[in-house]
Amino acid sequence: MKILVTYISMSGRNEKIAKHLSDYLSKSAEVDLEQMVDADAYSIPEYDAVIVVTYTYGDGQVPDEAQDFYEDLLDVDLERTKFAVLGSSSKTHIHFGRAVDYFTMQLNSANGEQVADSVKINEDPDEDDMKRVERLGDYVIKSIE
Repeated sequence: MKILVTYISMSGRNEKIAKHLSDYLSKSAEVDLEQMVDADAYSIPEYDAVIVVTYTYGDGQVPDEAQDFYEDLLDVDLERTKFAVLGSSSKTHIHFGRAVDYFTMQLNSANGEQVADSVKINEDPDEDDMKRVERLGDYVIKSIE
């Protein structure tokens, strides 16, 4: 089993989340952890699953640094590759976690198969948030076993 965990992080929150998830998943699968600016959307079908970790920028936009990856998904057939999306945001924003929703829609449009409900984390993740992240990981593992 091979999983790609790709993330974009401005404050370090999503990097922390992605690393925790990668460490957790590596007990059961081979995991590649890549910053989204270095990840190649066209390589996703080579994986059994992909997990996207994003933050939401400004008024609910996909972060600028994630735009190339996001737009490349329009040209990729994920061939039913399993996926999940999560990320941090702030509930003070009117569009809390909207980039998570945008990535979910984009991956679905690219013929991916969503295997876990999206997880949105308010600001810095606490212990309960990390348990939600691990449950998301469990769903991904179960879907590719």
